[in-house]
Amino acid sequence: MRRMSSAAPLPKHPKVITFDTYGTLIDWDGALRAYLALVFGPAFDVAPFYQRWYYGHALPAVRDEPFKLYRQLLTDTLLAACADENLSITPELADRLGDVMADAPPFADTNPVLSVLRRACPLATISNSQKDILDASAAKMNHPFTFTITGEIVGAYKPAAPLFERVLELANAEPHEAVHIAQSQYVDLPRSVPMGIPTIWVNRQGQTLRPEHPAPTLELPNLTAVPHALGLAA
Repeated sequence: MRRMSSAAPLPKHPKVITFDTYGTLIDWDGALRAYLALVFGPAFDVAPFYQRWYYGHALPAVRDEPFKLYRQLLTDTLLAACADENLSITPELADRLGDVMADAPPFADTNPVLSVLRRACPLATISNSQKDILDASAAKMNHPFTFTITGEIVGAYKPAAPLFERVLELANAEPHEAVHIAQSQYVDLPRSVPMGIPTIWVNRQGQTLRPEHPAPTLELPNLTAVPHALGLAA
């Protein structure tokens, strides 16, 4: 699906293109589901547990709870979700979740698109993660980012404003001069769109936009058409 909206228009010559990393560039969702199936066995119904973990524990921890480093957040929320389901998991296995995130591969379209975009302007990531995890992921993407902002740096997670404000400051860009590209309608769109940052929603999961979330400038099913949408295609 390709959907246009009344949000801030895409600039012809962006000063910086910012990305959410996990779910947009890196297949974190697939890696997490594969790990849960490994931990609990091939017969385990991963999908409903994943939904309850993410919406019942991980998302509230990011948006509403006091800040903690992301590795600890992953461990704590997985243990809490397992306790809710009477599932047995050791703290050591729960602690592995940060490594699973660091080991997750890029999507097939990620590196080809980044290689085009990085020739046109600086790229940045605004990530609810921490440095050691993101460093491992950046290596898999051939180190595309000029600027890297994580929750660890500002002591807060998206949709908190400081992450976005910091990268605009580093890039010396006004909101309308940037483009934010992200897959999360829960932590990215609610911040980037109201700030006036032109936003491309990479809706890889084919979600329906919830009425309480602002519409992006453009919705795409993957990254493939991003260079064309920004006038940067070869």
